[in-house]
Amino acid sequence: MTTAKDVVRFREIAQVFMTHGFGWVVAQLRLRRELGIEHEGEDLGSAALTSPDTGKRLVKALTSLGPTWVKFGQILSTRPDLLPAPIIAELETLQDDVERVPFEEIDAQLQRNLGKEWRDNFLSFEEQPLASASIGQVHEAVLQDGTRVVLKIQRPDIRAKIESDVNILHTTAGYLEDAFPEAHIMDLRGMVRGFAKSLSQELDYNVESNNMERFRRNFPDSEDVRIPATFRELSTEQVLTMEFLDGKKFEAVIAEGRAPEEIARRYFNVAYKMLFVDGFFHGDLHPGNVLLMEDGRLALLDCGMVGRLAPSRKEKVVDIIHAVINEDLELLARTFYSLAITTVPVDYAAFEADCIAIAEQYLIGVPLAQIEIGQLFQQLVGGAARHAVRMPTDFTMMFKAIITTEGLAKAIAPDVDPIELARPFITQMVTERYSPERLKSQAIRDLVAFSGMARSIPNSLPMLLDDLQAGKIKFGLNDEVLELQHKAADLRVGRGIRAALSIALIVCGAVVVGVDTLPIAFAGIPWLSVVAWTIALLLNATLLRNKGLISRD
Repeated sequence: MTTAKDVVRFREIAQVFMTHGFGWVVAQLRLRRELGIEHEGEDLGSAALTSPDTGKRLVKALTSLGPTWVKFGQILSTRPDLLPAPIIAELETLQDDVERVPFEEIDAQLQRNLGKEWRDNFLSFEEQPLASASIGQVHEAVLQDGTRVVLKIQRPDIRAKIESDVNILHTTAGYLEDAFPEAHIMDLRGMVRGFAKSLSQELDYNVESNNMERFRRNFPDSEDVRIPATFRELSTEQVLTMEFLDGKKFEAVIAEGRAPEEIARRYFNVAYKMLFVDGFFHGDLHPGNVLLMEDGRLALLDCGMVGRLAPSRKEKVVDIIHAVINEDLELLARTFYSLAITTVPVDYAAFEADCIAIAEQYLIGVPLAQIEIGQLFQQLVGGAARHAVRMPTDFTMMFKAIITTEGLAKAIAPDVDPIELARPFITQMVTERYSPERLKSQAIRDLVAFSGMARSIPNSLPMLLDDLQAGKIKFGLNDEVLELQHKAADLRVGRGIRAALSIALIVCGAVVVGVDTLPIAFAGIPWLSVVAWTIALLLNATLLRNKGLISRD
């Protein structure tokens, strides 16, 4: 609690949840007395969580509480590790349902941001909004040079309301983690922090403008998509002026006779490039944010919510898709686990068995055209939660993006094959990963890292010996533990030797690439490099096999 206003709002929120049958949660958090709440309605108890109408009641509660809670519900709809599938399905129906802001308030907002004479920048300005959402309202205008634009204008005082609600969400997450052990494992505080960061970025239209510029750089002269240009001189943190793109919704153009398969192909090309190539993707590609222009390109709108994947994590996603395409279920489980966040010891064998069982339902015997990658990911995330394993926020957002992409494409072209459309992107990523240039660059980086470690040994070793002599480091091992440690040490020495040989072979193979006098195997790669890298690959395979033995010891 930071202000008295927050306490008043907290009381209102608690009352709403109690009215919709969630009084047992408030009671469990021991908040009724602190907030001074009296409730005489029916308390359905914790069993209500599994009742058929729980999702509907939750949606009604969130909708009545306003934009912050609607958006939080939308985030929860991407977390099958937190909530059961029926509730997730209801949360996916959440939409902004807000009244229009009177133009007098819009005029005052424009005066604060663009100056008292803001109308001088425009030849005309439509006072009736094109659209009205929870954070901003959109108006069409024409600049003095005749350029058609739209202005996204933030609702007055919306920031203060959202910040108050976010404060309450932080507090509630703390209460929930204290009251329910499962909530602590799910890291509700961390989820709220991520949500607050995302919401803060949506409230700053400069961030959205930067996102749009980045998308434009990622799709220069694209035949598939167009992103509106922004007008920085007429944009602020609370007002965003951008190019007007004239387009129609997919349903309308399909009704006019446009081939849905071609639209779906363009849509997947754009979405997959964002996800698998750029690692910077639109976080909300629902039908209202994608229009089809007259020239056949897609118009991409509302870039406030975006997701990012670091190169290393993007490669993991490619590994997962590659495993799906090749029905390699063990690789799928292993890669999925490597992405996970764990806070308690995990029985990996049980985790792998669950992953394989889920994957079999979606992959084995299912035609490629019918495989739903997004739904598979969602089920894997839900299954991982049973083992106290959760995914990073950026991955859950990516899963949601894939589900939205597949859902929209299937709705307009049921026969579309998402896997086949993803194959060129995955093939390109895998090919680039193992290209001679990439391997050579990676080998040099590894060599630099190991040489740095080697240089630090002369300084670190004397310090370690001094600590041992001074008694600062002590060992207390019984015979049984000592024997296990000896075995583990032997394995580690063997692993170290094999790792050194593997690195040396990779470096040697990379160094001789391009030597004209050597016999060529294929694609300009000498036989000597192929042999060296093959031996290195076999050595790495033994390293992975022995890793589990060392971990268990």
